[in-house]
Amino acid sequence: MRFRGNNQKQSSSEASGVKMNRFLSLVLLVCALFGLSAPASAQIFRYPEDTRPASLLPFFAEDMSSVRMVELIFESLVFINKRGDVEGGLATGWEVAPDKQSIRFTLREGVQWHDGKPFTAEDVAFTVHAAQDPQTIFNAKGKYKFITEVQVEGRFSIRFKFDKPINEPERRFTFKIIPKHAFSGTAISRKDAFSRKPIGTGVYMVSKYSLRSVSLQIFPNYWGQAKITGILMQHTPDKSAQINLLQYSGTKSGVQAVVFVPPKNIPLFENSDSVVLEPYHTVSWWYMAYNHNNPSLANRAVREALAYAINREELLEANLGRGDVLSGPFTESSPFYNFEVEPRAYDEQRAAQILESAGYKLQNGIRQKGKEKLEFRFVLDKELASNQSLFLGIQAQLKKIGVSVKPQYVDHARYRELVFSQDNFDLTLNVWSFEEVEDVYPLFHSKGVMNFIHYRNAEVDKLLDQAKGMHDYKQYKEAMKRLHAMLDKDLPYFFLWSLDLYSGISKQVKNVFIQPYYYFTSFKEWELNP
Repeated sequence: MRFRGNNQKQSSSEASGVKMNRFLSLVLLVCALFGLSAPASAQIFRYPEDTRPASLLPFFAEDMSSVRMVELIFESLVFINKRGDVEGGLATGWEVAPDKQSIRFTLREGVQWHDGKPFTAEDVAFTVHAAQDPQTIFNAKGKYKFITEVQVEGRFSIRFKFDKPINEPERRFTFKIIPKHAFSGTAISRKDAFSRKPIGTGVYMVSKYSLRSVSLQIFPNYWGQAKITGILMQHTPDKSAQINLLQYSGTKSGVQAVVFVPPKNIPLFENSDSVVLEPYHTVSWWYMAYNHNNPSLANRAVREALAYAINREELLEANLGRGDVLSGPFTESSPFYNFEVEPRAYDEQRAAQILESAGYKLQNGIRQKGKEKLEFRFVLDKELASNQSLFLGIQAQLKKIGVSVKPQYVDHARYRELVFSQDNFDLTLNVWSFEEVEDVYPLFHSKGVMNFIHYRNAEVDKLLDQAKGMHDYKQYKEAMKRLHAMLDKDLPYFFLWSLDLYSGISKQVKNVFIQPYYYFTSFKEWELNP
């Protein structure tokens, strides 16, 4: 639906005055957001982010703003190019053993870290050892487990051994390499200063890091080439402000990209002379998480009642636009999605009946069983766009069945502390994003490093443990489909939806290719015309 203004007539002079005032207001807004006192260089690529990067240390880049920034600063041995083929990055070649249980990489010589130190095989070995150190705790730790041994065979040669034969093992070495000399040991903390002052081998290095922005400049000793000389990422949580900046992409005050254009704003750019809409495919899904340490939410009947009481289709259409409502922890494009499991349909009456049968009686508008009231604290990251409107919809729907939820909006850093570190929440709303396929072991195994909801299910643990040891992909795929069905039944989360995403890119930018998940993989090829 397009917004239409009123039909009150204005004189041409009044209309011109209004337009001029709006333009001046926009200029002031841009200057305030970007801290600009003079026009930026035509070769500075500018883009906004909803949230600040939580960490620029690759292990801990678990939010998408961090992932995108890390992609510009660090490199991997190989990467997946726009044709979907494996291409050398820090490696110039590789040889897979005939038994497919090891691979040897030849590394690129002459590469420097941003501090001038030389890159060698010791850095690659250190990265894997640090990732596998039990004291280095991060969500994607599982993707390093297939490596059983690392052998440095020379300054620019390294061999990896695997726990089982692997077809095309080179595809597993897209993880970012970090410098050994920047750390005192392999146990790396999220609070390490490196997360704000990173040293990579990538084409761009950090020139300024603040709460409001991150500036990158081209690394003068980079081994390759890039067309754009600098990047400015600005923290701009207001989506309307982002869209305004993109509409002025052709000016020296606008931005050249908005990563995610809200569906309601898509019509603005469908026939634009200055902006093109590019599909942006990610493996990500939204969820509402229950803290299972709360006795009420540990009760499956309560979780199921909440699931039936929330109208996902209505919330999705009203707040986010197009997408797929999900019944489990995989997107519909995933090979693990179980289409035989239908998403629960909204049913307010059934939700109320479930609570009634479980002994929760309605008293003064709130469901209660003895002294236990269904009143929950809903902790929300205020920097995640759409959170407030989504919460208000959820709050209104749950109120109809006698469940009270009270919001606590906090900034991104405080949110991560309350939810992921302190266990100080009842409900929360967020998004999980994955690289290629969803590895959900860390989320749902009782010992999973990202099981922040304290979910415990012996059958789920058993299936996840069995799946880890499976060598046959077909068996693993069927195990994940069984897991999907089990989690739909037990509802550790309320699985919400995945979205159809579009990125808005200024037509000033040429040779654009957006890689799924890794937005800036091909950024070296992008060009910015004046």
